[in-house]
Amino acid sequence: MKSEKIATTHRSPKARSAPRSFWHLMYQVPVVAGASHAFFMLLFFMLGAPLLGWVNLGSVALFGLSYLCLRLKRNILAVGLILSEIVVHAALAVRFIGWDSGFHYYLILVAPIVFVSRSRSGPKLVIVSLMLTCYLAMDWFMKTHGPLYALQEQTLSALRYVNVTVTFLVLSFLSGQYYRLVTHAERQLRALATTDPLTHLLNRRSWLEVAEYEVVQRQRHQEPLAVVLADIDHFKSINDQHGHQAGDRLLQAVSEVLRNTVRQQDSVARWGGEEFMILMPQATLDTARTVAERLREKVSALNVPIEDHAPLSVSMTFGVALHRASEAIEAPVRRADAALYQGKAKGRNRVAIEDAPT
Repeated sequence: MKSEKIATTHRSPKARSAPRSFWHLMYQVPVVAGASHAFFMLLFFMLGAPLLGWVNLGSVALFGLSYLCLRLKRNILAVGLILSEIVVHAALAVRFIGWDSGFHYYLILVAPIVFVSRSRSGPKLVIVSLMLTCYLAMDWFMKTHGPLYALQEQTLSALRYVNVTVTFLVLSFLSGQYYRLVTHAERQLRALATTDPLTHLLNRRSWLEVAEYEVVQRQRHQEPLAVVLADIDHFKSINDQHGHQAGDRLLQAVSEVLRNTVRQQDSVARWGGEEFMILMPQATLDTARTVAERLREKVSALNVPIEDHAPLSVSMTFGVALHRASEAIEAPVRRADAALYQGKAKGRNRVAIEDAPT
């Protein structure tokens, strides 16, 4: 049966979780970095390099300020503070205690943080280019200048190993976060491509893909395959009388009943408007009729709460058909549609079976 075309409001799934995940990651950066600089502050005071100790105290304060900016949604300012601190601290540490201390490694961490963000490519390239320029400039400068503080070789080696380890761990952490962002985005795209945004049931295209697979399985194993087309009775009147929001709520409530009542192996799709299609592998005509009757009863028992109105109750009409021989899936769909027409003509709120083959 052709569905009555109604303007329902389709609410898209939340598509901003990936950027939220990135900023959740950024919230952790000043916390981890601030704790690290607190450790280095104490270490440098103990090593007799008080100036670097004060520099690290300033770094702790800057990371605290950047965290506050993130909380206040001043994201650009926060990122600017973080990047500036990384460059200035690396330059001062290398100048004071030498290139072999390994503090320049932290500049490398800027690249993955920048490229995981959702900023435009232009600013990303500018920032990374600036970091590379700073890195090369520090390397060139330190080849001709010695450190201001001469630390013991063992102490310098220990610092380098600590910085290499921290850099490796942070890169591993960022890689893991990036992987989670990508897989989350893939799941979102897959859901958008395969499900109806309002009811979260399969959409028509996905149902047809599943149906084509089940047709092949049916032909291979000679097992029955049924399709059930269902339509909400008088939905257009309900939609017109109570508004599209009430219609959407009704569609969602019916979808939940269908999803929770069909068998585990069945596939339910929103076919269009107020119509739903059910694919039932390994189901005879009697089995499909029994399941459809159970669905009809549960839908009839629904009381859907509507704002500023008494709860709505609805009924559904079902058309049932069986896949035959080597026919395409469209054939039983047409017969289920014809059976649904008959059910509507006979008074609605019933399960109608396709005509027997002649």
